[in-house]
Amino acid sequence: MIIVNVAMMQEKVIQLLEENGFTYQGKQGLKLYFQEPSNDITTAAQTAKRFIKQSSFGSALFFNVEEV
Repeated sequence: MIIVNVAMMQEKVIQLLEENGFTYQGKQGLKLYFQEPSNDITTAAQTAKRFIKQSSFGSALFFNVEEV
């Protein structure tokens, strides 16, 4: 599981990651929980971060991705 800590545009982040194979698990405050599509959590966290950064809105966001 990975956690994306992001304050703004949470719905867009959820939609983006779900379109790319991640499964949204829930939200707690600024934390968005996702199940990764593979069993390699490190690669999944890097991939999620790359997807967000490369999106049209990602360059304006302050966020981080954690492995759980």
